[in-house]
Amino acid sequence: MRHRLGLPDRALVEALVRPPLRIRDGRVTAGDPGVPAALADAVRRAFADLTDRPFTAPEAHRLTEVGLGSREVGAAVRAGLAVRLDGNVLLPPDTPTRAVRVLAALPQPFTLSEARRALDTTRRVAVPLLELLDRTGVTERLPDDRRRIRPAAGSS
Repeated sequence: MRHRLGLPDRALVEALVRPPLRIRDGRVTAGDPGVPAALADAVRRAFADLTDRPFTAPEAHRLTEVGLGSREVGAAVRAGLAVRLDGNVLLPPDTPTRAVRVLAALPQPFTLSEARRALDTTRRVAVPLLELLDRTGVTERLPDDRRRIRPAAGSS
């Protein structure tokens, strides 16, 4: 899709894709019509209280309250309704892309603490989110444990 649109970076395509569209295996696809309504509703309810703080993840007890056990969480992740980070942190699927925009506005390089404050989240969410961004090449972890957005990832 990036090549077809003539965009310089994959992150730009990811920023443009919104539900019901999603990116799967490097391709933009329509949402899965086979997603059970109850699953989609449970995911929506899990994130509903967090709209004013988009980088906050629901606690385990909240997931259980709305009917998201481990099987349902796995199904939600496979369906593209959520992204699961290390430590059983569940976030809306656009969270990594949104985080890049916030982190790119910070003075570079930045610390974990600076990222946590900018994202208005907890260490429980910030650490695995930054680790995901490191693994996907969006951020680079420096020897002094600070990070920076890789130049192509933060450009728009």
